[in-house]
Amino acid sequence: MTIETSHGKARPTLPRSSDLQAVPAPVGEPSASRDAAGRFAPGNVVGRGKGWKRAIARLLGRDVSDPVAVAVAHDAWTIFAACIRELPHDGPIVRGLVAQKARHDALAGFWAARAVEVGLTTDEGITAQTQATLHGQRAERLTVTALDVATKLAATRPRAPTAADTPWFVPTPPKESP
Repeated sequence: MTIETSHGKARPTLPRSSDLQAVPAPVGEPSASRDAAGRFAPGNVVGRGKGWKRAIARLLGRDVSDPVAVAVAHDAWTIFAACIRELPHDGPIVRGLVAQKARHDALAGFWAARAVEVGLTTDEGITAQTQATLHGQRAERLTVTALDVATKLAATRPRAPTAADTPWFVPTPPKESP
């Protein structure tokens, strides 16, 4: 990077458009897993994980009509997605635990907000605080459990085969003469 003087101050020289490199194409081209008519071709990864995604959505309550429940479910999904990215293993056992944790975190947040809304010193506010605390405690326990299970499962995960493990040719047996 070079420095130039502009308006009496030293400033870095901005790159020119001719100095910039071409941006590579996106990794997942939409046509890569589609046939000539635009339909999904065999071997595409679009539907991968559909079963567990549907199960997690049911557990978190994403398909409901109550607007409050929809907001809590949206918060739970956001928490779930953030938490699952931090764990060393994301198998079905871990996903179930993290989904429960996310649900309890979202409910703790809902009840804490409700307590503030109705007044912390009112009877309804104290009840809402109690609910928030109970959901928060459950979320903490599930956090510890999910992290422990994910760590143990990651340690026992079978190693993926490498090119060194696979022979580059398969010998054929010699033909027997008649």
